[in-house]
Amino acid sequence: MFEEFYEMYEPEEQEVVALINRCIGGGFNWKGNFWEMTVVTLGIMFCDTGKVSTKEEQLDWPVTDEERNGEKGWGRFQKEQICRLKIRRMKEEWAKDLVVRPWCISQEVKTHEDCPELGAVLEEYHKPVVIQDQVLGELTLDKDYGSFEGEIQWYGKDVSLSLEVNSESKPSWTRARSAAKKLLADCETWDKAMRELAAKNLTELANNWLSQDEENPRDPETDPITEEEFVRRISLTSLSVTSGGSFTAWFDCDEMFTDHAVTVYGSLKKGLKTANIEG
Repeated sequence: MFEEFYEMYEPEEQEVVALINRCIGGGFNWKGNFWEMTVVTLGIMFCDTGKVSTKEEQLDWPVTDEERNGEKGWGRFQKEQICRLKIRRMKEEWAKDLVVRPWCISQEVKTHEDCPELGAVLEEYHKPVVIQDQVLGELTLDKDYGSFEGEIQWYGKDVSLSLEVNSESKPSWTRARSAAKKLLADCETWDKAMRELAAKNLTELANNWLSQDEENPRDPETDPITEEEFVRRISLTSLSVTSGGSFTAWFDCDEMFTDHAVTVYGSLKKGLKTANIEG
């Protein structure tokens, strides 16, 4: 039943030893009525040449709806598993609109394989990467998610900072740090603008929520939440910045939206974009 899936891939097989990073699931193929599962790798050794690549690769395989949550789907590979596989590259015509050109798994030759070369890759991966920045403080790289994590003082308050980067590209680290410093240098202006945008976009919604709050005796008709009150009640808790200068700010909303958060999106180049509530 998976003929349509495998037709997207070249017929030539390559035998590899793969170091699995994590299973990221997949999407449903409505035309073929099956799921396409995906794992990403920390490293691959091509058996014909012995060449080791640490470029992240995407390996796909099809499963039925019944198989998706079992050993053939989510449970097929474990984090940091080293296995021997036969894989096939996606045909160029199918991959032209994709960011990454994936492979499909045509055969699992050996579930667990000893491979010193990939063992060395894994050992290097486990080494912590910490940057001491004079402005942003200590930043620790989360290699699984491609982000540096830290904490900054934002307008006199401790705020979590996340820099979204390419783990393998140090220039992206520098760009993300630079963007965060620009935001921080003018944090009073940004903070005021973000609060005002959130209030403008969400105060009416806050009053709608208030009208449905049976435990709160406050009447939104006679005692509504004003934009000024909204601005006062929200407080920044975390900030995420990309190497391209885009950012997302999360605000605690003082239970105006129960356990949801207010999020504000923007960029250094284009300014603030929108404000939403998110669970």
